[in-house]
Amino acid sequence: MKKVGIVCAMKEELALLQREFPEGGDIRCVLSGIGKVNAAVSAERLITDFAPDCILSIGVAGTFVEGLLEGETVTVSRTAYHDVWCGFGNRFGQVEGMPPYFESDPVLLQCARKALPEAREGLLCSGDQFYISREEDERQKKLYPEALAVDMEGAAVAQVCHMHGIPFLALKIISDNHTDGRQAERYEGFWKNIAEKSFHSVRTLLQEIML
Repeated sequence: MKKVGIVCAMKEELALLQREFPEGGDIRCVLSGIGKVNAAVSAERLITDFAPDCILSIGVAGTFVEGLLEGETVTVSRTAYHDVWCGFGNRFGQVEGMPPYFESDPVLLQCARKALPEAREGLLCSGDQFYISREEDERQKKLYPEALAVDMEGAAVAQVCHMHGIPFLALKIISDNHTDGRQAERYEGFWKNIAEKSFHSVRTLLQEIML
């Protein structure tokens, strides 16, 4: 891959990425803001303005998987929406006319497996809501029992890439776990203590992609 576009949602994420990858060159990082619409618009603009060979969705995500801890890395093999319902004839989570899952690019997945063999690999679910309640987590777990992580942007970026035929991969750092009722405390602790260390996995992945 010669040119890599990176979409991240939060200023804290962008700051960490820009320390590793300053402006200019063949890697461009853009700040989308939080949520699916912001993410989709930013991905579209990145494609128009930069014409990347692939796009990565980089940032933090929560989890409701026991034993998956803050700071661990999840390589996303596929994405789906947990808050979409387009009526009968579509699966819950499926945008009409789109596949129920957006599969990550196999070449990028291989790069991630080689660069980050310790990372967990699996499904990322996206929706326009932060943690609400245990009941909401249970709803999502019933929809996607195999999901490893939950965010607010990844599937939207994946959908835009799918529509344009651009290779896509998401790499998510776990910022909080919802299994013990301490998700707010864990999220705050992530940014205070381990965010910078965790984001070094992004550099390792990009070194492999750019070979």
